[in-house]
This record gives sequence, C-alpha cells and structure tokens, in this order.
Amino acid sequence: MGIMNLSRREILDAVKTGKIQVCVIGLGRIGLPTAAVFAEAGAKVIGVDINPEIVRLVSSGRCQFPDEPGLSELVERMVKSGRLRVTGDAYSAASEADVIIICVPTPVDENKVPDYSAVRTACETIAKSLRRDSLIIIESTVGPGTVEDMIIPILELNSGMRAGTDFGVASCPERADPGRILKDLRSVPRVVGGVDQRSTEAASALYEAVLGVKIVKVSNPKTANAVKLTENLFRDVNIALANEFALLYERLGIDTIEVINACSTKYNFMPHYPGAGVGGPCLPQNPYYLIVEGVKVGNIPYLVRMAREINDRMPDHVVTLVAEALNEVGKTVRGSKIAVLGVAYKPNIHDLQLTPMEKVIKRLMEMGATITIFDPMFIGEVVFGIQAEASLADAVRGADCILIGTAHREFRGLDVNALHRLCNSPAALVDARHVVDPKEAKEAGFAYRGVGRR
Repeated sequence: MGIMNLSRREILDAVKTGKIQVCVIGLGRIGLPTAAVFAEAGAKVIGVDINPEIVRLVSSGRCQFPDEPGLSELVERMVKSGRLRVTGDAYSAASEADVIIICVPTPVDENKVPDYSAVRTACETIAKSLRRDSLIIIESTVGPGTVEDMIIPILELNSGMRAGTDFGVASCPERADPGRILKDLRSVPRVVGGVDQRSTEAASALYEAVLGVKIVKVSNPKTANAVKLTENLFRDVNIALANEFALLYERLGIDTIEVINACSTKYNFMPHYPGAGVGGPCLPQNPYYLIVEGVKVGNIPYLVRMAREINDRMPDHVVTLVAEALNEVGKTVRGSKIAVLGVAYKPNIHDLQLTPMEKVIKRLMEMGATITIFDPMFIGEVVFGIQAEASLADAVRGADCILIGTAHREFRGLDVNALHRLCNSPAALVDARHVVDPKEAKEAGFAYRGVGRR
C-alpha cells in the first residue's frame, strides 16, 4: 500500500477498512498484545516468533500470558476472525507488510552490556524482503543512538534502499506495565520519534488510529528511546534511594514505611518503597543501555550506576534479615526450613525474569536451609529447582521462618496467628514487601524483620 505516501486521514481509514498489513516481530508479553490490538482495530496482522511452540499456541487461538486480563479472549477472537495469523517466517511476513513492528527482547549479558543480537537478526531478515514505502517501527528497548547507528545501517545494507527516502523508520518504545498490558496500550500516551518527518507522522497516525491514545512526537528515534530509559531509570534511582533510607533507618531504629507515608502528605513528594530488590525485563537492565552510551561519549551516569548497585545488593540484605530473625529464636539458617511466599518479580503476574528472590533463595540454600515455595502464580511448577507447593499451608507447615518475597493480592490480610500455629515454633517472619503489620506479627509470636523496619 505504501503507507509512507498516505495522509493521516488515509492511514486512519486504511486501518479501519483492513487495507493495512502489519507484521509484528516477536510475540512476547508486549508483541502479542500489540499484534492482537492492531488486529482488533481492523488491520491485517502477521505475528512472527522464532519459537515454534509459541507459533503453534497462538495459531490455535491460545495465549501464553493468562495473567494479562482480557488478552486470552482477544487473541482467540482475532485468530478466529482471520485478522491475526502467526508464522515463524519473518522474511515472508515482511514481504507482505506495509508496517513492520519489532518487539524482540534486548537483554543485558553477563558483562552488563546490552545484547542486540535479536534486533540485529530481525532487521537483517526483514530488510531482505522489505517493500518500498513501508514503515519499520522499533518498540524494543534500545539505547539512544542505536536506531541511527546500528539499525538503520543494517536495514539499508540488506535492502539496498535508503531510510527516510525509500522506507520509513521510527521508534515508539513500549510503555505498558506487565499485568495490565491491554489497559495501558489503550490509555497511556505513546512517544514517537522518526528518522524524518514523514516517518514520525506515519507512525503517529498509525498508533492514533489503532490505540486512540495521545501521541507525543519527539525529534528523532534517539530522543524517543531516551524518554523510555529516563522514565524507567527515574524509578530505579528512586527505589534505590528508598532502599538506602531503609538500610540506614533500620540501624537508627526508624520505620522507613512510616517515614515515606508521612512524606507522601506533601504535594511534591513521590513515594517509592524499599524491598528485596528490583526485577523484571526493564528496570534491572535499562540502566546499562544508558551507561554503555555514556561510556562511549565520556560521560558516565554515576548516579544511575550507583542506584543499580544498591538495588542489586538488596537480596543480600534480605538474607541477612532472615539470619537475624532466626538467631533471635535460637536457630540458624543451616538446618532451618524457610517457607518463601512469592517468587514472581512483581505482584500478580506469572513472571520470574530477574526476580530478586532467585538470588535470595539460592543464597539461603547455599547456607544450608531447606526451602519451600508457595506462589499463587506458580502452583505445582518447578521454580529454581524446587517444586512449588499447592497451598500456602503446605509450604508453611513446620517452617522455622516465613519469608514474604512478593506482595501478591492473595497475601494481603494474611492471618499471622494461623500461620504461626503451622510453624515450628519459635519461628521467624521476614517481610521483604511490607505485606504484614509488624505489630501483628510480633503479637502472634514471630520474631519479625522487615526491609526498612526498625
């Protein structure tokens, strides 16, 4: 169709009438909902993934993310309607597409360097069958300048065409929160920065037509990606500050949560809370995209780097709290049974990506503890080599210590007295996520510790 030659009104109409063919590369937690929402808006969508099992699953109308409200039903409807089909052949899919959206993962390797191999491979593949006047949109998180310095050269080399002349390129970083992806896709403004004005306008019109959200146009892809990193690093740095307060206030006999809640009554205070650490695909990794770019230009973001170090150390602090609480009841980590309640990196989602609880559990096992796990999102699954229990009671029964690692909704309002009766008394309770009232835990008979609690 040549989307780059269409006006905003023509793009809106083409989406609604199904004349736009969209290819979404990568059907993960962002890519699959994106593909389904574009199909729901009227576009014809081809989803691409290198995992044959995902291709098979989605092709049958099923979804690998049951913790995303409404997504399973939407995927099933769109597949049945024929507007969403799935393949493992990116070359073929790109050859049919007016728009190609790249949603592949960009993890950080063991040296804390961004791994763009999936983006590189996707770009090399689609460029070989790229249609003139098509539009490529990068939703994957990349460092500022990566689109200009790596992605566009790959596309031009493998297509024999010029970005901004023969095809469009824009960055529109995803901004959705796991556990509420569809809601965020339909409500959170999108930031769009194209390699040229035509690319920016085409991508903006497309997202406006599909999502109906406000579009924030910025100067270029570099700026759009800087926006994504800035908003995530803002959170990471502020969580690190809360953790720094927590470590200090514990020693000063001050309740950090009480302090933060009191601070929140002032109009310009933005509360962030301490915990066991930061997990997920974004916050633990995004700082390194910016750090690497900073090193290149000789301006290292030291505060960002220090914040990451603070947050990375919090699992070790949780282990220390467990040892202290057990010592208070005359026990040691070695030989104790520790019931871990919650292992997901955030509440109410089935996701273990870089969860700080993995480090906590492995360290406790190295110290000689026996670990049981209960997480309502992982019932009966093997997690870190441990078979998760079917119920909270099964995990806690006979435990010397309860460790709360994730603030799942099921853990709100826990009956600490009932939990204490199940434990091997005297017992300890360590709350890394501020789920239990410290006073109630102590009155129930637990030796209590909490991150940031006096």
